[in-house]
Amino acid sequence: MSATTKQFIASTVSGVEEQHSIGESLSLHILPGVFILAIFVVSAPFFMSAGYPPMLAIIVGAAFGLAFQVWHLYSLGMKLNGRLSLEGIVGYREPIPVWQYFALIPLFVILAFIIDGLTQPLSTAFLARLSWIPAWFEMRDTSQLLEYSKSALTLTFGLNLLINGIFAPIIEELYFRGYLMSRLSRFGRLTPVVENALFTFYHFWQPYYWISQFFFTLPWVSAVAWKKNIKVSIFTHMTLNLLGNLLLAAMILGQK
Repeated sequence: MSATTKQFIASTVSGVEEQHSIGESLSLHILPGVFILAIFVVSAPFFMSAGYPPMLAIIVGAAFGLAFQVWHLYSLGMKLNGRLSLEGIVGYREPIPVWQYFALIPLFVILAFIIDGLTQPLSTAFLARLSWIPAWFEMRDTSQLLEYSKSALTLTFGLNLLINGIFAPIIEELYFRGYLMSRLSRFGRLTPVVENALFTFYHFWQPYYWISQFFFTLPWVSAVAWKKNIKVSIFTHMTLNLLGNLLLAAMILGQK
């Protein structure tokens, strides 16, 4: 067993969360984003030539990025627990009263839609300035999506709901909030801000959307640190992704 692993186990057993350096945390945030971006850039032209929208390429990339996150978490779990377990790896697992879920999650969802709407002009202006980015990077653009067949869109939206609507919120919240943010807790009240900035940066494939994403994500990321409860962010993230993707699918397929 390496010295690093021994130190990690000792700190966890003693109840003191291991703290990552900014460099270590930055690399662990960036690496899955690099996987997603690379697969997206390489595979999007192939999918488009085959008659599928570039959204399918980001779904495939996301699947690989999420697989890396799961692998990393359970690798640490195996070292710590000797079995497939996230005990001692994922933090913020304190319970809260059920009524708080019903109060907080709708609030964060409504805030997210409001903030996204208010910052949309900034995202549009930012995208216009990034003239070197291919148009298909904005894979949710309705005019582009309408160019594809209904069958291709149905398959794409179906996979998007599964990967981006269900798996991504669970895995990303466990990895970024439960694992990475808990190891930046030395920043105190600024911990959610630091983590959310790094999480926003992880989304390399949509830099034009960073401003919106940072501000509409910050409330529920802060709630995780406040309530010490990761389920708040998992359910909020999942609700937003499912609603957003269902609305987009309904709007596009309704015109086919």
